[in-house]
Amino acid sequence: MRLVRVFLILIGCICGGLGLFAQTALHNGNQKGVLYLGTQAKPLDGKLDAWQGLEGISPEKNIYGASRAPGDPSAVFVLYSDNRKVYVYIEVVDSTANENPLPAPVAWRNDSAELYLGVDTGLHDKYSRGDNRMRFVPVSKSDPNLCSISINDRDVTKERDVKGHVVYTEKGYRIQAAIPLRLLQISGFSVGQAIRCEYQINDASVGERENLLHWVSPKDNPYYDASVWGNGEVLAAPGAQP
Repeated sequence: MRLVRVFLILIGCICGGLGLFAQTALHNGNQKGVLYLGTQAKPLDGKLDAWQGLEGISPEKNIYGASRAPGDPSAVFVLYSDNRKVYVYIEVVDSTANENPLPAPVAWRNDSAELYLGVDTGLHDKYSRGDNRMRFVPVSKSDPNLCSISINDRDVTKERDVKGHVVYTEKGYRIQAAIPLRLLQISGFSVGQAIRCEYQINDASVGERENLLHWVSPKDNPYYDASVWGNGEVLAAPGAQP
């Protein structure tokens, strides 16, 4: 717990007025993933208001790459669902935040964020129905509505009801996205349900990816091996009926 407090203080100092980093805790000491279940859709407007009171998870394992300054890069992921879509909030600290022109399926080579989410909690390595690798790509510093998104290496940016929003900040970038459950082959969530998840940051200063961060896995294998993902749970969103 002392290390978690130190981490949060450090992140708050790095991010200053970025908002969510300085106001949220890491769920369960960053040891267990969480998806909040509510009834209201989340707006994708770059603002923090609708996400207040929700805890997140931070990928802190530097899997490979150059030495990095404390907390650079770093991120917090917050997940929410209204049982129609999964809403994702990602706040990234990155001293060199790039516009990433690559198509989402190969955009891991430059700045981007990845979420691994599944509902099959049985031991398995190959992806089963409901296992998903989502990649969120910041594209433009001038147009916040340009956010490329892929699911299991299929570009879904133009699919119906898929939405993404990116705001570049003084310290990095902020992504909000909405993904319909139908594209994830998930019928819905229930409070108390166990889930599986992993969180990843791809970071590049110039050219190819220089740092790769995970939450749980110590190797670069979550994209093909679901057995290395971590455990999570579905919680009732604050104020939502159980």
